[in-house]
Amino acid sequence: ETTNQYSEADAEFLQEVANQVALAVENMKAYEEIAALKVRLEEENVYLQEEIRTEHNFEEIVGNSPALLAVLRKVEQVAPTDSTVLIYGETGTGKELIARAIHDRGARKDRALVKVNCSAISAGLVESELFGHVKGAFTGALERRIGRFELADGGTIFLDEIGELPLETQVKLLRVLQEQEFEPVGSSRPLHVNVRVVAATNRNLREAVEAGLFRSDLFYRLNVFPLELPPLRERRSDIPHLVALCVSRFSRRFGKK
Repeated sequence: ETTNQYSEADAEFLQEVANQVALAVENMKAYEEIAALKVRLEEENVYLQEEIRTEHNFEEIVGNSPALLAVLRKVEQVAPTDSTVLIYGETGTGKELIARAIHDRGARKDRALVKVNCSAISAGLVESELFGHVKGAFTGALERRIGRFELADGGTIFLDEIGELPLETQVKLLRVLQEQEFEPVGSSRPLHVNVRVVAATNRNLREAVEAGLFRSDLFYRLNVFPLELPPLRERRSDIPHLVALCVSRFSRRFGKK
């Protein structure tokens, strides 16, 4: 009569199976929710990218926070002009992307955008890098070198970390901004160029001017149209879109879906 009854061990086994099934169901529901969230973020990112391409044409700039959109509206305003632009922002805020956007929406978009990281060039070589040098200008100058300003003639030069320039180089840069000409190192013959200057810094240049580390006349020449880029902590609503973009890029790189 007891053959159809479950033993205590059977009951424990069935309870364990039920627990595992319940856990599997919960995991499946969680996975489905995560997958749905991933799809939604990807769709939002695609929409956002299309919206930016349509309204702003900034393919690499991701986000729709009020702070970022305010910057993009200023970019649209200044890009068609030939004004000098000074971009302020902490490291990693996208200063180079904004410089590229200004160039790409301006009249010089079919010419070169020449980028110079002023903090990465030693003080002894910065003038040669920016303005070039003639053969025999100094020991080791075995041939003429074309500087970045000459390369950028007709286009745009992006001077990143402009606050790191030595004071003696700032004098030459001021002359380029005022007169559109400079002399290569070792030459007395001026070269004329037609270059739009977009500069960027993560420093407070007004404080640098007060401290005597940056020329005031150069600062006012550069600060014609200032652009302040907000850090990501001030536009947190953009984080999900940036995460979705990174996931999408790494997925394509590693062949994952």
